Amino acid sequence: MSNTQESPEDKISSLSSARKLLLLLAVVGAVVFIVYYFFFNEEESSAPITTQTTNTVDEPQFVKEGDLWFLSQEEQDTLQHIVIEVADDQEQRAQGLMYRSAMEEDHGMLFIHDEPKVQSYWMKNTKLPLDIIYVSPDKEIVTIYQGVMPYSTKSIPSTAEALYVVEVNAGFTGRHGIEEGDFIAYEVLN
Repeated sequence: MSNTQESPEDKISSLSSARKLLLLLAVVGAVVFIVYYFFFNEEESSAPITTQTTNTVDEPQFVKEGDLWFLSQEEQDTLQHIVIEVADDQEQRAQGLMYRSAMEEDHGMLFIHDEPKVQSYWMKNTKLPLDIIYVSPDKEIVTIYQGVMPYSTKSIPSTAEALYVVEVNAGFTGRHGIEEGDFIAYEVLN
């Protein structure tokens, strides 16, 4: 009797045919499982994960900071009065009426710029359609854009130098007979 060890190949060959078949099926099953796992699972894992995150900005609330009157060009009669928020620095002017979903009919925003020049506005992130009114340093209305559409990134320039800009709800100027050549007067609360 010899004391030699059988090699792994000898052990496999000595297995019965049934055992060989079972081993073959196990290997094939393992290969199928691995292929299935990597191909099908990778498709699912490579798909972007979507979540319901939205970049929401709290809607700013109106804060009365003054009063503004629209005055007729001939008699300086009051055409309409509104209460206003005032945007008189760069940050406030950049924010403007963005992210607001509604504004009362007798409300608006007065933008006061540092120097008179041709001003240009847009409606980025502005949900409300607006009338945009450009006003000269002597408070004469020089340009009116009526019904400017929400979210537009189109530039909306004044036709002359303006120091002030007033934004009101779309259709406001038409409903109250406010025209280019009319004037504004305003008071800011302390």
